[in-house]
Amino acid sequence: MISDKTVYSLHRISGLVGGLFILIITITGSILVVDRQVDNLLNPNQTHLESVGQRQSYGKLLAVVHSQYPTAQIRSIQLSESHKEEAVRVDLMDNGVWKWIELNPYTGTIIGARNAEATLVRRARELHENLLLEPVGGFIMGLAGICLLASVLTGTWYYRRSLLSVFKIGVRWNKSARIVYADIHKWLGVVALLFMLMMSATGIFFHWEQIERKFGDGQKTEQTQLVPIAFERIQIDSSIAIAKGSIADFQPELIDFPIPGDSTLVIRGNMPHSIRMLGKYNVSATVDARNGHYISGFDARSADLEYIAEHIFEELHFGRYGGWISQVIYILFALTTAVVTITGLLIWLVKR
Repeated sequence: MISDKTVYSLHRISGLVGGLFILIITITGSILVVDRQVDNLLNPNQTHLESVGQRQSYGKLLAVVHSQYPTAQIRSIQLSESHKEEAVRVDLMDNGVWKWIELNPYTGTIIGARNAEATLVRRARELHENLLLEPVGGFIMGLAGICLLASVLTGTWYYRRSLLSVFKIGVRWNKSARIVYADIHKWLGVVALLFMLMMSATGIFFHWEQIERKFGDGQKTEQTQLVPIAFERIQIDSSIAIAKGSIADFQPELIDFPIPGDSTLVIRGNMPHSIRMLGKYNVSATVDARNGHYISGFDARSADLEYIAEHIFEELHFGRYGGWISQVIYILFALTTAVVTITGLLIWLVKR
């Protein structure tokens, strides 16, 4: 059997190797848990507006965007019917630049245009996933997740006999710096134990998926031979109406536009009894963009096990499933994980 000394060495090595990256993960992860709120706070003029008058049709709103960016490819539109005071956001690619265009749905005017990749929430996500160094950074962050998992497992095993006694001992503030750091490290480590296990396991899962995509079967669609459907042919409003009529109680929230070579709109949303743990959007309707004909519908509750597992893992990882309550809890545990990492590094420095 592996000795406790060896286990402790593995605990220390994994913590040291992944320490800096774990700090980056916890800080950027805290931002991503509340990314919508952060973006709204930083851009109040683009995400909050006065709901006066009648909303314009989405066809008219998209026509405004098309007139301003005639050569751009519209990727999606985020509807704001459930958030009356928020702008409608259109995602598009304009000469290779991903842009977010915000529109006032009541006046039909563009109130903001941003380079999506330059926004704080997108930079935080890229830093969280790949250190802004794709694809190498993705492998590094995957390794950081493995280090966190290894550190938690080895620490749990090493302190297995006294795991719960940390609550009785507490933090001995009158002792030496090394003991204070060790007490904080163990106390918070036990408090955040399940959270760290969940974050590391789900994070490793997502990075493994990225590796599979990078080194998959290698088949790529020849995009150069595909032509996108003309904007004028897309029947957006009739497509939404038909999707609502085809799926009872359907509440559309996002529409994905046809990619080059395709002619279908995918309208995503939810129903009143949708299960948040199955993803942000539980229901979708696929519609022919040229004539608005309904093609098919999808409900996450009837999806296969792989789909359900992936979306549950995603919700568990980002913690948005419980509204502001789960978001606050996740941020507190993320900061706790950061303190555990910092105190672990301090213990190592004091012992040297």
